[in-house]
Amino acid sequence: MTKPQEIEFHVGHYGDGTGARGIVDEVQYARKFIKRIYEICIANGVPSTYYEDKISKSQTQNINHLVAHHNQDRNGFIVSGHLNSSGTVTEQGIGVEVLYYDQLAVAKKVVDAICNVSDMKNRGPKKRTDLGVLAATYEPAILIEFGFVNSRTDVAWMDKYFEEICRAVAKVLATHIGYTIIQTEKEDDKMKFTNETTKASVRDYLKQAVDKKLIDKMWLDKFDKGEMTTGDYEGLKLIIAQRSA
Repeated sequence: MTKPQEIEFHVGHYGDGTGARGIVDEVQYARKFIKRIYEICIANGVPSTYYEDKISKSQTQNINHLVAHHNQDRNGFIVSGHLNSSGTVTEQGIGVEVLYYDQLAVAKKVVDAICNVSDMKNRGPKKRTDLGVLAATYEPAILIEFGFVNSRTDVAWMDKYFEEICRAVAKVLATHIGYTIIQTEKEDDKMKFTNETTKASVRDYLKQAVDKKLIDKMWLDKFDKGEMTTGDYEGLKLIIAQRSA
């Protein structure tokens, strides 16, 4: 198989409440992570797509739908976002794992990258040949289990290291398809405005995108705090254009 030309992200399951539930909802957290990783990739010029199944009514339909969605082409590298569960709520950290069918090398790099920038326990890459998204898709794929929904420690660390985890994963995935993500979170990169009219116009643009659920509210908060970079904004414009189409 030739080298993938893009990263194809999707959120596991088919809507809030359809995955594992514990201290947090799996789908809500997976969406938060996958969407942010996708946004970082887009902001850095890494060809990427983002998808959520909002059609299926059962888990079987969901798997078949996701497989059919990805099998429309063969030029991507699939990244499926999930959280795990081991049942009873615990204070203990349980950790991160990345599932793969035949992509051991990149699966290991992703799980190592997550754990290197956080306190998450490294459960390593795990080979799975029984999962449709890994076994039945034409394109290579990995499935990231960002943590356990029933671990208070995992949830606390996912929250604490959210941005670091997302950037670490994005960098590994970008490298995997031949791109480079350079950290740009420097003071000199923060957006600056020569007048309040322009600033208000940009804020209104972002506010409308948030209201239409094209981007997460965290971006408007970041703008209001003066923490948004030029790279962030250029990437958001691409995302808003794609989701508005």
